[in-house]
Amino acid sequence: MRVGVVLVVLGVIAVVLVLALGGSSSKSAPRTVESIFQDDQFLLYSPTPTVEKTLRTLRALGVDRIRVTILWSAIAPDSLSRVRPRHFEATDPAAYPAAAWTNYDRVAVLARASGIAVDFNLTAPGPLWAMARRAPSAKFVNHYRPSATAFGQFVTAMGRRYSGTYAAATGAYAGHNPLPRVSFWTIWNEPNQAGWLAPQWRATAGTTVADSPRLYRQYVDAAFSALERTGHAPSSDTVLIGELAPEGVSTQRPQDPMRPMVFLRALYCVDGSFRPLRGAPAAALHCPQTGSPSAFASAHPGLFQASGFAHHPYFFFLPPSVHFPRDPNFVPLADLSRLENGLDRSLQAYGVHRQLPIWVTEYGYETNPPNPFRGVSLQRQARYLDQAQYMAWKDPRISSFAQFLLVDSAPDRNYPPGTLGYWSTFQTGLLFLNGKAKPSLYTYPLPIFIPDPVASAGSSVMVWGMLRLAPNNTTQRALIQWRGSSGGFRTLTTVTTKDPNGFVTANVKLPGTGSVRIAWISPTRVPYWSRSVAVRSS
Repeated sequence: MRVGVVLVVLGVIAVVLVLALGGSSSKSAPRTVESIFQDDQFLLYSPTPTVEKTLRTLRALGVDRIRVTILWSAIAPDSLSRVRPRHFEATDPAAYPAAAWTNYDRVAVLARASGIAVDFNLTAPGPLWAMARRAPSAKFVNHYRPSATAFGQFVTAMGRRYSGTYAAATGAYAGHNPLPRVSFWTIWNEPNQAGWLAPQWRATAGTTVADSPRLYRQYVDAAFSALERTGHAPSSDTVLIGELAPEGVSTQRPQDPMRPMVFLRALYCVDGSFRPLRGAPAAALHCPQTGSPSAFASAHPGLFQASGFAHHPYFFFLPPSVHFPRDPNFVPLADLSRLENGLDRSLQAYGVHRQLPIWVTEYGYETNPPNPFRGVSLQRQARYLDQAQYMAWKDPRISSFAQFLLVDSAPDRNYPPGTLGYWSTFQTGLLFLNGKAKPSLYTYPLPIFIPDPVASAGSSVMVWGMLRLAPNNTTQRALIQWRGSSGGFRTLTTVTTKDPNGFVTANVKLPGTGSVRIAWISPTRVPYWSRSVAVRSS
């Protein structure tokens, strides 16, 4: 997540936006759509009892996988020094401080015990000794043109430690040998944002060119190779690239965030028509100026052989169905087809004909309360999250959908209470900071969405839902229930689903105007209900 990028959306809110009810393509055959959750504060940086409680809560919500940020600088020795430690063997997990591994060993061990898979997101900031000098600002020094070689060595150490065969000789979790295998990896976080990779742009020969895609291409090369060498190739593991933020700006200063489609084209060395760059434009991006297209694909296997492409399609306080027609280089959820088409055409430019799955690894809505500056109402958060999950179901390219934060972030107390700076952190949680539940905590396990809640006489409405708590790959039954302006709910139909994710759909005729909900009884005989959706029979 970013802080400053929200201002980009604020600056264009007056633009005429187009609403749509769907994602980028229609439903296809059943496939796995993982439910991913991230909350580093409560999964990494809290005491063990809190981590255990958080994992129990996520398990009770139906979460399949947690996304964990692996900060290079948090593990590397002497990370604040400009001098690399003498005789440091960076590919050897035992060469790192034993205590630095504790949080990551712990979450791997406890998540496995909880039945939740993990996604290790390998990213900057990194140690200063692996960074280029002369960063334009102190805030960029720990992610300013990192050494691809050093990053690859760090990833090698990660791959070895979490191979499923590594026995830690020291450290808090040395008794849990071998340490659990991690089979899901993502390379960098939001490389199109200067807060994670700098510079975004560089001046050369009297012009400005994209620099972060060139840098990121090197990190993908290094990390992909390191994971392969340590037994984590895409043939056995999931290895994702991308992890892009959905927006940026058109200005081209070193610190300006890059729009994702601009970043994508530069990453793959293609022009605006998705043809391989040649001549000076290619040279500026360190792309091949001559040679066969297949040579580029062979030189950068991570770009073409990755398991999928990760994306963060936030649109902050706007509905998930809102398109952004003003700038085709933005990629919020409703415009995910831009990224999908761009990826397809980029790969095709080099003779590679495959469609990379899209993994949504961050998403969420801030609420007001508590954030008075940028948040939606509590009920709207629940409704938007339900709709977003429905849109993910509609798009056959999507392999996961994510929720960023279980608990709201604490305000930034470096600023006076009540100011924009004070509320510059993120309040996308399903719980307030004090632990009180938002409505979305109760709606998350059983989302519901009705695309068109108005039915004419004799016609039906389509009801969509997800039994997130149901065991994957099982047959389940759900009840579609209705009530009028008075009285209780009554069942309109019973739906049986064999969908591996627990997705349910039903077309039902409404007895009249009222509300519709989904009811489900778990295998342990605990009843669950979705939120109620207002419907109207005309």
